[in-house]
Amino acid sequence: MSREPYRTASSILVQVFTDDGIVGLGQIHGRPMKEIMDIIDVISNLIVGMDAMANEAVWQKIFGLTTSRAGSELDKDKGQPHFGAGKRPQILAALAGVDIALWDIKGKALKIPVWRLLGSDINETYAYASGGYYEKGESPLKVIDEMASYVEMGYTAVKMKCGGADLETDIARISGVRKAIGPNTKLMIDANLGYSLEQATRAIDAFEAFDIFWFEEPLYWYDSIRALGKLANRTRVPIAGGESQMTAWEARDLVDFGGLRYMQFDATRFGGLTELIRVAHYCAVHDVQFVPHHDPQIHGHVVCAFSNGFGVETFPNKRRDPLWDTLFSMKPEIRNSTLYLNDAPGLGFEIDWAEVKKHRA
Repeated sequence: MSREPYRTASSILVQVFTDDGIVGLGQIHGRPMKEIMDIIDVISNLIVGMDAMANEAVWQKIFGLTTSRAGSELDKDKGQPHFGAGKRPQILAALAGVDIALWDIKGKALKIPVWRLLGSDINETYAYASGGYYEKGESPLKVIDEMASYVEMGYTAVKMKCGGADLETDIARISGVRKAIGPNTKLMIDANLGYSLEQATRAIDAFEAFDIFWFEEPLYWYDSIRALGKLANRTRVPIAGGESQMTAWEARDLVDFGGLRYMQFDATRFGGLTELIRVAHYCAVHDVQFVPHHDPQIHGHVVCAFSNGFGVETFPNKRRDPLWDTLFSMKPEIRNSTLYLNDAPGLGFEIDWAEVKKHRA
């Protein structure tokens, strides 16, 4: 990525079983995986017997691990954390997997897809191609051919990394990509929280000439909200972010104080679809587009249902995301920069469990 290597493609699969035979599927895009799965064991004992259709009640019960005595069950033999402190990202990731599975159950029980359950009359949305990583031992200009290949696949928007090289090198990378993809393709850049405010200001001043569609997560984690608002006032390039925010409250602050134009909250990392829907509503009344990070087979349902849903992120590079081609026995279709959800009840994807067995950790 911009500041650290991406070594492993991974996913945690969650199944929630109901007493009438419906099984809900959820996915977690979070780490450390072992800690998250241990928390899911605690959650299982906490919610067994609850109504699977009562996703809000289940959500609040699990979220309570971060704020109540129930959180003392976590690592109680190791000196438990105070109200889940230190475990909150893992708790919210575990919550995400269970909550997503409950929405899958809800759709299956009602025999309709989740996009229709949420009130949409369309099952397709915009999709952009994400990639452009720095590769050890490769020329930084390799990204030019990669981005051009996505346009050849039919994508009309592409995203690449920035901030992982010196400014002069990044200018060469971005200018080369712009020339290769032509003037009509949207070009997003993603810094993965990689700059200080002054560094980001210099970078976007240099990149703006190449018609940047958005500047994603530009600032270091420790001042990535209020300083982001300052950056937004220094550039005409729209600011995107939100995949690192753990709650709707954090997402709210990003909208209120960060000058955000594109919200990328990730339901598979933190809080599930129930939390993503809260974020989407808040964005709608504040004129912010939302375009969730990763896992379009899940996020696409919410994007389709909201007027401010911009689209979804996809990873056509099979080295970056080998799971998309191998993990599913049923999934949405992506073609010509569009995600097409199916009419299957629930979330509309199924897992190839034989494939899972090959790689299960």
